[in-house]
Amino acid sequence: MIPGGILANRYELKAILILGWAMSIPPPLLYYFARTWTDVIPGIVLLQVSGFNIPAFNAYIAGAAERTKSASHFGITWASAPLGVVFSPLVGSVLLNWISVRGIFILTFVFFSISTIVLFFMKTQPPLKNDAKSPRLEFPKSRREGTLLLYLAGAALAWSIAAPFIPLYFQDALNLGPSIILLLGALQSLGAAVFAILLGRRADTRSQGGTMAVGLVLSSTGLIGVLIARNPLLSFPLVFLIGSARAPSLVAYSILSTVRKGASRAGQFGFYLTLESLGFVFGSYLGGILYTLNPASMFYTTPTSFMALALLAWLSFRNKA
Repeated sequence: MIPGGILANRYELKAILILGWAMSIPPPLLYYFARTWTDVIPGIVLLQVSGFNIPAFNAYIAGAAERTKSASHFGITWASAPLGVVFSPLVGSVLLNWISVRGIFILTFVFFSISTIVLFFMKTQPPLKNDAKSPRLEFPKSRREGTLLLYLAGAALAWSIAAPFIPLYFQDALNLGPSIILLLGALQSLGAAVFAILLGRRADTRSQGGTMAVGLVLSSTGLIGVLIARNPLLSFPLVFLIGSARAPSLVAYSILSTVRKGASRAGQFGFYLTLESLGFVFGSYLGGILYTLNPASMFYTTPTSFMALALLAWLSFRNKA
């Protein structure tokens, strides 16, 4: 993320976006020709490295959005990712009735190629002179910025403790089959898309911190509800609420884009998103340990952490800077 932020400060943002998207084109072909599990590793690595352009992606959103509607723009743009997850498993399962798994990889290659071509039609955002002179690492310089960094890293850590293991819990504790679990995952992604848009709009007109707290409380309600209900039918509306977990972080991105006057477009995103990514890594590792000890533990740990973060967000970002 940090190298991506540095590049985004020195070069045209659209070019950085296209480069990252283009790097996602070869992996499906590498998977197609793979014969052993080790053959898949280069494709996985390349696909992960392609995410270096996320700071440029966020900087592009911030640059294209009106200052008073930045949260809405972040919400709507980032909602496209979970919205795709809603339909892609369903489409993939249908296609497998007619084509092989390797055929799916070819189709994925085509879609990645098309999405990269679409980027060429976007408006350019040339580099700013002051950005090229900015420090490579832009650390927090105020209490508000430090709190924002703490929130992003903490939210990533808390969410990743539970997120990878929710499907496993449905399988182990509720004895649900793969098709039902897949449907629940699609519904959770739909919730992520809906709440990203709704909470983004709310943050532009009302308290940003209050909006972030609402998203965290809703997700906590869904997680605790799944644990208490232990009912497959009730799990459907509850996982929809769980989908609100990441929407508050999109509001935090919008705050980050305007929190400091004179900051570079992508420098802050590079540093903050790096620590957020570390939160995802350590959270997943910690979640694995907790799930091994007690599968229900994540339904206590993540909601408790979310409630603490909700209080932090509400107290720290009640008023716009």
